[in-house]
Amino acid sequence: MSAAATSTARPVLVFIGPSASGKSSVVRELHEAGTITVHPTWTTRLRRIDESEGSLEHRFVSPTEFDELCAQGFLLDTVAMFGLPYRYGLPALRVSDTGPLDAVMLRAPLIARFAEVVPRFLVYQIEDHADRTRARLIARGCPASDLAARIDDNHNEIAAGRELADRVFVNDGSLNDLVARITSALSADVLQGAMR
Repeated sequence: MSAAATSTARPVLVFIGPSASGKSSVVRELHEAGTITVHPTWTTRLRRIDESEGSLEHRFVSPTEFDELCAQGFLLDTVAMFGLPYRYGLPALRVSDTGPLDAVMLRAPLIARFAEVVPRFLVYQIEDHADRTRARLIARGCPASDLAARIDDNHNEIAAGRELADRVFVNDGSLNDLVARITSALSADVLQGAMR
């Protein structure tokens, strides 16, 4: 990691959790409510069916465009996940002490790298039961090769995330219920300064 995010009194909120745990749905709802500002990652992976009109949490670029962003120093760090050929990159964050809380979506193995460039953050893990996660991946049109890699990784990622997370939320009810639980916890954590 080369560049650092702007230091602020408020934490950056980091959502982690395995594929299809519900992170994107929660992030979109919190963004729509004006609770968070999402800083998207940039990726070379193909859009899913539900991302045909774009995505709040990702910007999709070709491998050549991704290489150009790296060469320009636009991305703080890049990574390939699940043994697949896709790359993800996080741009420099311009965070604020006013307005919605700044938020990113990462994977648990990347938290240590994130901590090198962002001094204050909260980690919220969202997880779900394996059968529901698998059904979501299939419903979103996940290719068979990706599906196997993501399912294999989910158990390990849940365990790793539980070691790192400030709070863990099980996505075992409605989206509205999950968002309400996260909003309540976030209010308490930010007001009480419960952050790294």
